[in-house]
Formats: sequence, C-alpha cells, structure tokens
Amino acid sequence: MPETITYEKFERERLDSFLAEVYKEYSRSYFQKIIEKGKAFVNKKAVLPSCKLKRGDKIEFEFEKEESLGLKPEKIKLDIIYEDDDIIIVNKQPGIVVHPSYGHPDGTLLNALMWHAKGGYNPYLVHRLDKDTSGLIIFAKNEKSKISISKQLQKRAVKKIYYAAVKGIIVENRGRIEAPLGRSAQNRKLMSVNPSAKKMAITEFKVVARHDDYTLLEIRIITGRTHQIRSHMKYINHPVIGDKQYGGPETIGAKSYKRQMLHACRVTFTHPKTSKPVEFSAPLPQDMKEIFNVN
Repeated sequence: MPETITYEKFERERLDSFLAEVYKEYSRSYFQKIIEKGKAFVNKKAVLPSCKLKRGDKIEFEFEKEESLGLKPEKIKLDIIYEDDDIIIVNKQPGIVVHPSYGHPDGTLLNALMWHAKGGYNPYLVHRLDKDTSGLIIFAKNEKSKISISKQLQKRAVKKIYYAAVKGIIVENRGRIEAPLGRSAQNRKLMSVNPSAKKMAITEFKVVARHDDYTLLEIRIITGRTHQIRSHMKYINHPVIGDKQYGGPETIGAKSYKRQMLHACRVTFTHPKTSKPVEFSAPLPQDMKEIFNVN
C-alpha cells in the first residue's frame, strides 16, 4: 500500500533527504533507490532523488520489502524487557553499538538480535541510541510493525523519557529548553545551538534528585534531534556527566565515568497489532545510582 505524506516546510529540501529524515530507520540511499526505480511520486509525477520539495507537495511512495539483512548472528547477552510476535524491547547496555557501521562491522545489538531470532524473523531497527547511552530501544519483527512504529515516531506519538545525571545543581524543579540545533562549525560530528541552526528542538525536564554538585533529571524530548539532550544540557551549562564531547566531567572524586550518564528509562507507544497503548520501563543503571546514593 502506498505511503502518502504532505511536505509542510517553508524551506526547499531534496526529496531523498526529506524522506530519510522522516523515516529515520531508513537511509538516504534506500530512498534514492526507490525513487530511481520509479516508486516515488511528487504531485503524481515521477521525479529524481534531487527533486526540491515546496510547501504543499504531495509525496507518494512504496516501501520495498528488504531482503535478509546479511548480518552475522552473534551470541551477545541481551536484556530483553518484552517480546511478542511483532515487537521486541531491549534494555541496551552502554558501550554496545546499535547497528553495524564503518568502524563497527559486528558486535552490535542487531548482530545479537539475529542470534536471538534464530532465523525466525529479521529484527527491524526503528530508532537509535548512542553507543554509550543505555536503556530502552524498540525493534520491530515484521514490516507492518516497523511501518506502524515509524509513523508514530514521525507524528511524535512515541513518548520517550530519559534519566540524565548532569553537572551542577539545577535550582528550578522543572524546566523547558527551546533552542534550535545544527551541526557545530567546530566539529561536524557534534550538534550545537547556533545562529545557523534551522531545526527547533524542545526538551522538558524535572529534577529527580540533587547530590553534592550534581543533579539527576527526568527528561522528555518533544522533538527527536541528534544528540538533543546532550547538546541542550551543554547549552544551559549543565553538561551530562561523563560526556567528554559536550564538556561533561569524567571524574567525581576518585571515580571515573567514561560514558555519558544518559539512560532511556521509559517508552510509551501504540502497539502495532492491538492498537492499544503500551508502556515499558528500565531501571536506573548502577553507575548512575551510585552518583546519587540511591538504591
């Protein structure tokens, strides 16, 4: 069944880039192939991947069923929070990469899931977590579930809650950050609030605990930008502990923290089969607990 979406931005953007931005689990090259095969249309007309969209354009395309992922199954321990015939929810441990990429050809969460599946299904990635971020991540077991959850992510209907341990005492009990994010001019791998940034990002937080010169926050991201929490925390001068890239401290007393203290603790969405809301949670990891002396 064809997918239909209306382009509602004021600025012009390439068709392949826009689709890859909306459906984040697919790459730009994936959409380029679909468009080049004549399976995507703008206002009922076949176009090139470089087609520049304008506000009000109607886009129609069909997903292509992916063949075997070609991943090598690897026996890697998994902390599975929930599993049924359509989805699998994993509590990702820090230090493991979600999917193969340049420099990480194996040893990833997807390799582990291929082993767990034992050939019964292909795990489909629907969103990502940074290598050193822990917590909940959703995988779909079939194309229908993948598309359903992807649409919910696109419409911001998936509610994601994080814990972040940050430097300094945040006095207010609640806060909201509205600041656009773009690639840093100094380091293109990082995101920053800067005058050229075009994508608005919204982060809400509330204080869970304070201890010494550190604050534990519960954070909800209203938008889903790359490195949003990490860059926004730096922006308000409360960088995430262990996040060297964004200026976070790596030591507290004699203890070293070599990963950002960021944990995806809760996720709520509509189950793709039952159409009922579901919620899953993962407890605060030990390395974050010890900073605030909590059990």
